[in-house]
Amino acid sequence: MVQFFKQSKPKLAPQAPLDVTIAEVNSHGIGVTRHQGKPLFVPAALKGERVRVRIEQQNAKYQTARLLKVLTPAASRAQPFCPYINDCGGCSLQHMAVHEQRALKARTMTQLFSRQGMNDLPEPEWLTHSLNQGYRRVARLAIRLQGKGVALGFRRSQSHQLVEIEHCGVLRPALSSLIAPLRTLLNQLKATKQLGHIELYEAVEGVAILLRHTASLAATDMELLLSFAQTRDLALFLQDDHSRRPLHVPFSLYYQIDNIKLSFTPGDFIQINGPLNGQLVAKAQAWLAPAPDDAILDLFCGVGNFSLPLAAAGHTVIGVEGVTEMVEQARGNAEDNELSQARYYRADLAADFTQEPWAQQGFERVLLDPGRAGAEHVMPYLCKLAPERLLYVSCNPVTLARDSQPLLAAGYKLTRLCLIDMFPHTVHCEAMALFELN
Repeated sequence: MVQFFKQSKPKLAPQAPLDVTIAEVNSHGIGVTRHQGKPLFVPAALKGERVRVRIEQQNAKYQTARLLKVLTPAASRAQPFCPYINDCGGCSLQHMAVHEQRALKARTMTQLFSRQGMNDLPEPEWLTHSLNQGYRRVARLAIRLQGKGVALGFRRSQSHQLVEIEHCGVLRPALSSLIAPLRTLLNQLKATKQLGHIELYEAVEGVAILLRHTASLAATDMELLLSFAQTRDLALFLQDDHSRRPLHVPFSLYYQIDNIKLSFTPGDFIQINGPLNGQLVAKAQAWLAPAPDDAILDLFCGVGNFSLPLAAAGHTVIGVEGVTEMVEQARGNAEDNELSQARYYRADLAADFTQEPWAQQGFERVLLDPGRAGAEHVMPYLCKLAPERLLYVSCNPVTLARDSQPLLAAGYKLTRLCLIDMFPHTVHCEAMALFELN
């Protein structure tokens, strides 16, 4: 085999501390100033602050530095609540007051739409939210072999390395309190090299765990896992490369929107922020404002998060999803809640679905809630359906701004925009946009 020599990048010699003043904060929440004619990026620094830093990386275009000390703090600087703030890659905006976090996210949203030539946006609305900590009811914990044992935690900022944690301030307390006991359990197993990751879910009646593993588990490991779940009254599921299976399920797994129960299985997508999800569903229904006889199409419907509340309000709803298991789950939820006016179908939403029997009836109202990749392939077919109102729920404003273009070209107008702070203390922001046909 021919081997090619690749010169390694020279390591930056240790730099002396440098005092700088932060000129602005960019869309990633990173402080920016200039040094030696190049941008200098300083994470965890705020606009106007005088800070002491040490340059750690530099190239021909920019430099990055580590914050050593805040010499003159901004009046709004907040005290981080998490002891892992300097290492964990999660909640990087804890030093920023929540109202400033939202202002940053709103500016970023405006910039994204502006790059698509959309400068005349409606005034963004925010969902109210009372929990800035302890809000996550879903989490994925990474597992790594470190030294002689198993470490459990989250990835380090801009790295695949693991930050081992004892607790997490943004998780629901019932999930956070399981981190240390789970680490102890994992270190008792024989199959430490076959462990993938752990997912935690807080349902109405209790906590569920999904353990991903890459090979069969020994009988002694299965006994330890079962005993852990039984002792703590947890639901426990195992998943390998072939299947996902329950090991111990002492209660029903569901979350609730008003009086509607939405059952799910660990591994299914559900919104991580329960209180905000309820507000989001209510606002979606208000913005769609369907007439009593309007049929509503819900694309990327999941387990029925939007469609079942709409059906409970008396509307006929067609839910469509690309994942067969999710369609079956949504159908079961409709049956359990006695909502026969919600019907669900499986379809490839990247292909032309307008000729499907369920699409032939026509729709005056359409809601779609795609994943981070957005709905670029869906937009031409939605324009062909030509609903009067189209509501786009987005977990990625970049793809929302992109997907808005074909709608505007087809005669739609963006009339309302809602920003959703689903992940406080992060730069992530979700959005909901209402398009109406002119």
